[in-house]
Amino acid sequence: MDRNGAKSFFDKCSHLAVAGFSKLSKLFDKIIYHKRSSVIVSLLVSTGICVAVNFDDIRYTFFNNDLTTLNVPGVGVEIKADTETYEITGVPSTVDLTLTGDPADIQSFRNQSNAAVVTADLRNFGEGDNVATLQVSNVPKQIDVQVNPATVEVDLVRKLTKSFPVDAELLIGVGQKKSDFDSVTPAQSSVLVKATQEQLDSIRKVEAIVDTTGKTTDFSMNAPLVAYDSNGDKVNVEINPTTVEVAVMVKTTNTNEKE
Repeated sequence: MDRNGAKSFFDKCSHLAVAGFSKLSKLFDKIIYHKRSSVIVSLLVSTGICVAVNFDDIRYTFFNNDLTTLNVPGVGVEIKADTETYEITGVPSTVDLTLTGDPADIQSFRNQSNAAVVTADLRNFGEGDNVATLQVSNVPKQIDVQVNPATVEVDLVRKLTKSFPVDAELLIGVGQKKSDFDSVTPAQSSVLVKATQEQLDSIRKVEAIVDTTGKTTDFSMNAPLVAYDSNGDKVNVEINPTTVEVAVMVKTTNTNEKE
């Protein structure tokens, strides 16, 4: 290519560049000075600045995978309910927790003296079958908590009160026999038992348990009361009062008698 041809080529390129720049400049002016376009541009610029300033937080929120999981098994469940009125079944004694969060927050939680608290709040529930959502407290809000199980099916059964006669049962000590004692007399003949209808129907006797170990003379004591079913198994119910006074007479022996 000769010198004139080269000059002509560069002139054409220069002309095209100037024309392209002129068109871009006019387009830019239209965008900037157009009311709607200027709002859009301002919004884009503001968004860009916000992203630049908060890039670390945004990156942490959307791209951070450096989270720690802590499993906390066997956390006790606290029941809030009207236990005077209802017998409650279905609430587990313990549940498992899974905590997920920043490693520093998890470590801080592990170091704190107060443990997580799980509550089954049944105060607004009525008699019958209910579904309760277990609630967790005493865990920092920035830590995600999952409860296993998260909900439980609970049954509230109304308690009734019934009177039962009281008998006395002697717990004979080593070297003693039942015939060593002449009489056992409770201070009251009956007590009140509070329980569900099913539990009341299962009770066959209420006994005052008297331990005679080491007793060689007449004595009296406050004996604990226990309810038993027909199989001799203890029935877990409320007994009022929980103890009764029992007087025990020891059989006297005639020293002149020979066995």
